[in-house]
Amino acid sequence: MNKQLTKRRSLDEIQLARAFAIIAVLIVHSSSSGVTNLPPDTSLFPIYNFLNIAGKLGTPTFIMLSSFVLFYNYYPRQITGTLIKKFYQKRIKFILIPYILFSALYFGIKWYIYYDYPTLMDAFSKFIYLLALGKAHPHLYFVFISVQLYILFPVLLILFKRFTFLRRNALWIGLLIQWVWVYLNKNYFGITLKGSISLSYMSFYFVGAYLGIYYEEIRANMKNRSYKDKILLPIFIAYGALVILYTGYMYLVRINVYGTVAEHLPQFVNRYLAEFTWATHALLAGLVLFYLSHLANKRFSSNVKTFFMEIGATSFGIYLIHPMILMALRAYLPTGSPLYYTAWQIAAFFIMAFISWAIVRFTFTYVPHYWIIFGKLPERQRFKKVVHQEQQAN
Repeated sequence: MNKQLTKRRSLDEIQLARAFAIIAVLIVHSSSSGVTNLPPDTSLFPIYNFLNIAGKLGTPTFIMLSSFVLFYNYYPRQITGTLIKKFYQKRIKFILIPYILFSALYFGIKWYIYYDYPTLMDAFSKFIYLLALGKAHPHLYFVFISVQLYILFPVLLILFKRFTFLRRNALWIGLLIQWVWVYLNKNYFGITLKGSISLSYMSFYFVGAYLGIYYEEIRANMKNRSYKDKILLPIFIAYGALVILYTGYMYLVRINVYGTVAEHLPQFVNRYLAEFTWATHALLAGLVLFYLSHLANKRFSSNVKTFFMEIGATSFGIYLIHPMILMALRAYLPTGSPLYYTAWQIAAFFIMAFISWAIVRFTFTYVPHYWIIFGKLPERQRFKKVVHQEQQAN
């Protein structure tokens, strides 16, 4: 590969997409107490349900974006032992070490508050078990799934580079692999921890790979009216339909009436509806966010873009630490009428988001070897420089 191919453009759009994704994650986690604590017959419950379910696009989008960035950066390069070695060194240093650290932190906090293990060895054995499944805290499954992607990536990269058919048909091949796995697991394997297995996210891996390999072509096509009408518009319509279907399905489940509805549906639909609505909604949402981030990159003002790019840059650290902040806040949040309760929930969302960002930014600025805690962060000043240059160019 020549130098022109290996030199890649700055992906400001992806930082914006990460910002949108982490905001969705924060909304989901902030609204979780509402769907748990508010009575289903209150007028605010449908709103909490909608935010909590429609927002479940953040983590799958992160998975898709991780695959996109990997294939965008590595596909043009010649595969060598040195390249693969450096690839794994970076992932161990900037992803795996923070994952282990935060797994230990969350395990220790919950051990102190909720559990009482007979011996230290019992606690250590439980921690290793949870660490191996990405279950030390619910949100850590994302990092665990990403680690599986990193393990698979060199093999996938070789296959994508070697087989044109695989590259060109990655979209439906990824869907096929994922749904074959869903069918086999549902009917034969019965693995309950399927959320910790990469096969459950294969469509996100492959869609990200396709976008990364053909990004320049896709990016150019986004400007064409015919491409918008034939590709992007159907994606947006399908996404809207799936938002209604997914949130509606979960609302019926949560108010305990879906059982009555299910009696009138085919068994096949009932068997796969939960998986279909979640997976399809999340995949379409990732594509929608991918496109919206490109629009935002063009239309946001300099200050707004700098703000969102800062969120995107710190999103991994915010993702890791925000449940800890939320747990602390919820210990002191008052209860009361639904409106009073909601007002405090909204306040908690903004407080949690700000404190999480502030801790990550402070650590990056003042703590030596910050990457041990929050991984690698891009330089903050680069965003301002890039935004300023783009503003002048326009």
